Amino acid sequence: MDIFYYLVSFFLIINVVVFVHEYGHFLAAKKVGVKITKFSIGIGPEVCGLTDRHGTRWCFSLLPIGGFVMMLGDEDMSSATGDEEVLKKLTEEEKQQAFANKSNWEKMFVAFSGPLFNYIYAFLVIFLMCFFYGLPSSPPTVGDVLKGSPAEKVQLRPGDRIVLIDGQQMEKFQDIVRKIQEPKEGPLTFVIERDNAQKEILIVPEIRETKQLVGSSRKIKQIGIKPSGPVFTKKGLVDSFLQAGVQCVNASLDMCRFFSQLFSGRRHLDDFGGFVRIAEIAGDLSKTGSLALLIMFTVSLSLNLGLINLFPLPVLDGGTILISLIEQLSGKKLNKRLQEYIMTVCTILLVSLMLLTTVNDVLRLEPVRNVVFSIMGRTE
Repeated sequence: MDIFYYLVSFFLIINVVVFVHEYGHFLAAKKVGVKITKFSIGIGPEVCGLTDRHGTRWCFSLLPIGGFVMMLGDEDMSSATGDEEVLKKLTEEEKQQAFANKSNWEKMFVAFSGPLFNYIYAFLVIFLMCFFYGLPSSPPTVGDVLKGSPAEKVQLRPGDRIVLIDGQQMEKFQDIVRKIQEPKEGPLTFVIERDNAQKEILIVPEIRETKQLVGSSRKIKQIGIKPSGPVFTKKGLVDSFLQAGVQCVNASLDMCRFFSQLFSGRRHLDDFGGFVRIAEIAGDLSKTGSLALLIMFTVSLSLNLGLINLFPLPVLDGGTILISLIEQLSGKKLNKRLQEYIMTVCTILLVSLMLLTTVNDVLRLEPVRNVVFSIMGRTE
């Protein structure tokens, strides 16, 4: 039954986010007069679909882990390059409807509209949730204390609110996690609130060492507490509007900081989740029965998809924007063979990253880790 929750939740959430992104491309392309030959949810062989009166094929493909809008004259589903043989066979009227023959500014507009729609979707959902239902937040309150943990040894209890750690104010549970992970040795000074009274305690975090498949290890500091359930807070019309903007900006800045720390070596690639991790989170949220949390998860994924697609890599929207901008400023087309080489390299890098994150996700699953380590003759 668990696998049902994970798969159904994953496919629904991914396809909502992908549809929003691709529909942005679709509307922008139609706006500048580009003919759309196919709109697919999923990749690979087509499973089912229909063709509308404009000649666009709307379909579901075999692998529901992405999607694409195929435009007239495209060589591949990324729309990064045009098929020269197909373009030569088009009539003069059809050539005007081919994406490859549009101006650089129109290409940039179409490419940018996919990520833009991801951000518009996120903004609208946050605004509506905040105004009508309330945004979820995790207060700095202890929900559970693990047996034998440092928190239990100092008699921390469920319901205790952590006000300060080493003099720093704790606004949400994530602040507690970040503070504990800071590279400070020795005890941390906690100020907790219990029964309307504050109390100061010292807690020495324990260091848990997790072995990786290739033999390296990773150390994580923890005190053995879990958060309480989310709290939903409603706001007025203006505050909801402002909150939506702040949330989108902060989420984008957090993602930029993460990638910066990842490339500088301050964050580990294990922190980067792939499809398995997304499915795991979606399934867990689905089992809580909270539609609001599932909706907010689509917001997080939508912002991630929008930002990542703006990276200046040829297989992403940011690559199309960069190439079109270079051609606009230089006044001449980039060498097609060079573009193909760069695209091949970037595709290999992205596929490798996808495979690596998937392997990491699978190895996080305890049964899989146990089997792998037993085969290798190692223990956790």
